[in-house]
Amino acid sequence: MVDKNILIVDDDIGDRKLMRRHLSALYPTATILEAENGEQARSYADEEIEVVFLDYLLPGMSGLDLLSSFFRLWPQSVIFIMTGQGDEEIAKSAILSGAADYISKSAISSGALHRMIGNGLQVARMKWRIEEHQKELQQFSDVLVHDLRAPIRAIKFLSDQILEDFEAGDLNEVKREFDMMKRSVTKMSDLIERLASHINPHSEGAPECVSADSLLDSACLAVAQDIANSEAEIVADLGGLEVFCFPPDISQLLQNLIGNSLKYRSSAAPLIRVTAKPLSLGVQFSVSDNGIGVPEQYRRRIFEPFKRLQRSSDLPGTGLGLATCAKIAKRHNGDIWCDPDVSEGTTIHFTLKLRQNIEALSKSA
Repeated sequence: MVDKNILIVDDDIGDRKLMRRHLSALYPTATILEAENGEQARSYADEEIEVVFLDYLLPGMSGLDLLSSFFRLWPQSVIFIMTGQGDEEIAKSAILSGAADYISKSAISSGALHRMIGNGLQVARMKWRIEEHQKELQQFSDVLVHDLRAPIRAIKFLSDQILEDFEAGDLNEVKREFDMMKRSVTKMSDLIERLASHINPHSEGAPECVSADSLLDSACLAVAQDIANSEAEIVADLGGLEVFCFPPDISQLLQNLIGNSLKYRSSAAPLIRVTAKPLSLGVQFSVSDNGIGVPEQYRRRIFEPFKRLQRSSDLPGTGLGLATCAKIAKRHNGDIWCDPDVSEGTTIHFTLKLRQNIEALSKSA
């Protein structure tokens, strides 16, 4: 399903009109953009282009010459090459250059376009997921090497010290060193658990309808001791909503956000508000607090793996909590963002639109 922008790049106005007619009928929620050459196409650089139909012969250059620049502008777009007549060599060159497929203009029909786009998006999305997993595995190995090195060295050093002090009969020192070793082991365990949660945050089983209140209750239960220790107040206004989701994932998402509000508190006792409202295709949650806030320049980057605020570097954590939240929201066809208009504390919104995806699959079955 295409619900964003489709770009047609062709110097023939008649061919563009034909493509627009077919595509508008197939994907009524998508925005159809047109360009008659590469320069005009690049003027849409700020748009989120999902599908590109690119004419092979354009004034001044071929469509193949534009492919690399288009992929730089829209790295997750699916690009199809069109020609006035079939040519196996052109088809081969197009595929080798990164195009998802190739079609002769004489073969264009609604059915052909629907098949091309469906197959192209399916393959491309699989490729993007593989690339994403490869990047995450690389990050996983990097952080294991970097962050586990220190506690492992500490445990080795403490083991030698414990043996030395035990032989000297200094049991008080032995006890202190055992406590230090326990803290190092706890740090290692916490890091490994957070990495595992980020790499695979998905719960098993099927999505289901549950109450928003039950999701929040599960999240609060998991951090109950931290809530009590910080004397935090949790205020909820969830409107009795039912949420279609993978419940363990959303409880984990809420737990991470509440945990951050407790961790990045100000001098005042934490006050955390959790609200929810219905959307036409799902639900939006918001978690607000009266903590130290997030500087404007960090509000986008905090959802990237291993990104932490510079001023919070002395606090425990791996920088994976919000990245895991982003993955969970994405799994539910939703988004997550830090409210740019909040000047005191932090407000994070996330949407869940899993119902839309399930209904689309049901219609196509």
